[in-house]
Amino acid sequence: MKQIKNIPLYVIIIGIVVMATVISLGTTGILLQQVIEKNERENINLRLKSTAQMAALEPIIIRGLSLNASQSDKNAVQNYAQRLANTANIDFVVVVNDDLYRLSHPNEKQIGKKFSSPQDARQTLQGKAHFSTKVGVLGLGYRYFEPVYDTNHSIIGLVSVGLTEDTIARSIKTARRPIFVGLIVGLLIGIAGAVFLAKRVKKILLNMEPHVIAKKLVEKNTIENSMMEGLLAVDDQQNIIAKNMTADQLLPGIGDIGDHLPIEIFQTFFARSEKDSDTKRVLFQTRAYLYSVAQLVSPAVGSLLLFRDITDFKEIVEELDGTKQYAQALRAQTHEFMNKLQAITGLIELKKYDEVITLIPQLTSDYQQNIGYIMARVKMPVIAGFLIGKMNYAQEHDIILNISESSYLPKLAILRREVTNIIKILGNIIDNAVDALSDSNNYQKKIDVLLRYDDEGQTLIITIEDNGSGIASNQLVEILTIGFSTKGHGRGFGLTTVNAIIMDHHGVFDIQSTLTIGTKVYIEYPLRNARPM
Repeated sequence: MKQIKNIPLYVIIIGIVVMATVISLGTTGILLQQVIEKNERENINLRLKSTAQMAALEPIIIRGLSLNASQSDKNAVQNYAQRLANTANIDFVVVVNDDLYRLSHPNEKQIGKKFSSPQDARQTLQGKAHFSTKVGVLGLGYRYFEPVYDTNHSIIGLVSVGLTEDTIARSIKTARRPIFVGLIVGLLIGIAGAVFLAKRVKKILLNMEPHVIAKKLVEKNTIENSMMEGLLAVDDQQNIIAKNMTADQLLPGIGDIGDHLPIEIFQTFFARSEKDSDTKRVLFQTRAYLYSVAQLVSPAVGSLLLFRDITDFKEIVEELDGTKQYAQALRAQTHEFMNKLQAITGLIELKKYDEVITLIPQLTSDYQQNIGYIMARVKMPVIAGFLIGKMNYAQEHDIILNISESSYLPKLAILRREVTNIIKILGNIIDNAVDALSDSNNYQKKIDVLLRYDDEGQTLIITIEDNGSGIASNQLVEILTIGFSTKGHGRGFGLTTVNAIIMDHHGVFDIQSTLTIGTKVYIEYPLRNARPM
């Protein structure tokens, strides 16, 4: 351990970066070589096959293989084969008649002699085109055999087109050459980058070694990170100058030291407290906090925030997280796909291939029609995909989820958090409607969803209506109270979450319900700084 401590930081950085570069480039080079070799062999296969097929259709070859072929016709086959080999950049084009005698060969002495691979030739004369790797007159070669047909569609001979393994090896080597050049250049750049990085880091650390800096910071970090409260300090430019681990846990996404504090956090905790250092309570991103703010030395230096999360229910974390809604929608889509796949698999096992051919286009058409209908009205892919998942989820409960033809949501440039909030709103309301309809005895259970975007007010308008059993008037008063639910213990967070999100954006959240008739939810959700894309 002492020996490592005595090694200068810049040496360690250079060594690690160079080693990582070598390993990364080496691994990449190996993988690329394999891919290039595979692609080169596939290209060779395609070149040999297309050349052989072209030669098999050539009138000169067909005429030379015919029974009444003259000597000049046969000589023309050799000339054509040599030209074709040179043009296609292959080693040989060998034409063989149905008696297995050669009409062409790179070595003219072999013309008129028996073909050296009678087994491959007979297989081709039976009408089967194929590849073969065998030792021939030119050595180990890779060949493609193609039968030649006359005008009566009778096999009168074959064409064998190929390359020797030496030629193939040279071709692959040539294809790999740029990789080696790239690896050498990459390694040189990596070494130069390592040296630059080492010098830069050393300069930033004021020429101090890490163990010296660590020793000076241990006490400070230990004290800050042992606090139950979140600690966050910013300078007069709203840049983070200090924070502890609890702050990261309570306010995910606040950034690192030196980053500019997100404006919504600054306005919630700091901007409202410039003249008041008393402890206050605030609701931020659907969670409740107690906090106090103190000035650091003078207003020109910055401010210190101490805060705690006072939300009592741990279960609310999962309920607030849009990931749960994403996962549920994805599971519904997966289940729908598996049902269709099982139907196709069953038909294949029963060998009812005609029905498979009929079913697949029908399933594809239905699916594409659903996607097309949604995408034509909802231009934001994440929300459109989520709604498709919810349609499948509702279908699993024998409920029709209908997206109104009047719906239209353009593609908007908004924060990812806003997209997640929309998912939370839609997901919780639709899930509540599904729950309500699950207990309903209606013949046709239905949920109608209408999405509209008001360009002028930059507001998303959502209307969701079901024909379930409705909500009693006395329950409507309590329905937004956290923990209240008609479904039992551990529920009652969904609508509270939706209400908190909408109120935080100064929107409108209205629920109207009539027993035995159904429930209608109307929402106006302002989208901050939204702009069409």
